[in-house]
Amino acid sequence: MAEVLDFHDSCDIDALKGHAARLGAEVGHLAPAADPSTAQNPRPSISHLDRAGSLLAAAWFSLSGLAVSWPLEPSRYDLLVGTPTGIRRVQVKTTTVWVGHTWKVYLSTSRRRRRTYSPEDIDDFFIIDGNLTNYLIPVANVGGLHAIHLAAYEQYRLPQIG
Repeated sequence: MAEVLDFHDSCDIDALKGHAARLGAEVGHLAPAADPSTAQNPRPSISHLDRAGSLLAAAWFSLSGLAVSWPLEPSRYDLLVGTPTGIRRVQVKTTTVWVGHTWKVYLSTSRRRRRTYSPEDIDDFFIIDGNLTNYLIPVANVGGLHAIHLAAYEQYRLPQIG
């Protein structure tokens, strides 16, 4: 009798599809089981903040009356923002890491080895913490740092939308 496998995670399905492709097996019928409660009633979750960060930053700038552009090619910045003083290159960072009495945000890249940003790369960091509070910190104030605690940067906290 064949064993029934229960796959809940899309990573499990992706791994299975990869093995099947290597072996030449058909897998078009495989899909992760949908959670009916999520499909009927989607709910935002802070666990998706890293994926939504650039969209939230672009919305904040747009709602502030500023023009926002997205780079076509991979670059060190996430957004270009037109301000009254000129174009700003903005790198968006998010954090859900709470340390002591403050949010900790990593300002360096996480590919291969940690690499910090310099004023030649970007002009500002737009940071969104786990409470959805926004900060706009010039790179000149934090350049070369791998991480910061946001309690020390309250003067860069932005007004809430609304």
